[in-house]
Amino acid sequence: MSAEAVRVEVHDAAIAFGDDTVFSGLSASFEAGHVTALVGPSGSGKSSLLAAIAGHQPLARGRVEIHRGDGADPHRPSAALVAWVPQGSNALGRRDVLDNVLIASLADGRPMSRARAVAMTALDQVGLADRASEQARRLSGGELQRVALARALASGRPLVLADEPSANLDAANTDMVADILARVVSQATIIVATHDPILVEAATASVHLRGGSHE
Repeated sequence: MSAEAVRVEVHDAAIAFGDDTVFSGLSASFEAGHVTALVGPSGSGKSSLLAAIAGHQPLARGRVEIHRGDGADPHRPSAALVAWVPQGSNALGRRDVLDNVLIASLADGRPMSRARAVAMTALDQVGLADRASEQARRLSGGELQRVALARALASGRPLVLADEPSANLDAANTDMVADILARVVSQATIIVATHDPILVEAATASVHLRGGSHE
């Protein structure tokens, strides 16, 4: 379940919606082997930047480059490189936990036997292997967030983008998410949009947005 390391570079980027500039002049590097916290208050453009890195949101100016470790020319942003960890749960409540993670492994093109093995490894990494056969609706909010993390890991994609993953969690569950991210960073480049001090402190790097500008 290894992913080739990637580095994300953002050059003089701006995002605008009509006449409303979300941010401008942003240049930043998100290094492989790091959990980078993308920090800023609501409305500063964190989610919009994640969407631009994934290729879903066009930039008003600038560019995003995805650099692989082989020294080849950089790639343009592509959803095929990205696994998302959303705010809250997008689990299929009546399916079991394994099925909710397995879908990502199957979507990556693995045969069923290998997909199941990869999904179980991901569940073990987030501490939920013993809950694999339970319906997802029986899990707590913190456990469902860990299912989302497991699904991202099982996808095998080299870039994990987490959008406010602790927004609905208490401090204990946020600590758990931070610990998981630190342990799996060798598998993917991880960018976490957050204003949660626990996740910011646990990250190995940070990029700060401040409503229309950056630091």
